[in-house]
Amino acid sequence: MEWWVNTLIAVAAYLLGMAFAGSFLGRKWMGTVDVALHRLLKREVTVGKYVYWKHFCNIDNPPMPRSLRRPDRLRDLLLSKILDI
Repeated sequence: MEWWVNTLIAVAAYLLGMAFAGSFLGRKWMGTVDVALHRLLKREVTVGKYVYWKHFCNIDNPPMPRSLRRPDRLRDLLLSKILDI
């Protein structure tokens, strides 16, 4: 039982620390770290992540998803025009 309580306290402290770091360091730094982790771990970039990085975190050149780099469907073409890429 004590192990579970200590684990719960550690997780809560970690989450509070990350929330403080995000507000203290700013959105741009947190977005830059997120982009670096996506590139390092070779994670797939979604349109939502791209919009978040580009317009909320103000990152100059975030990685684009494949559907926006080479739009092959009408939906992707319209979305790329709306986002002004």
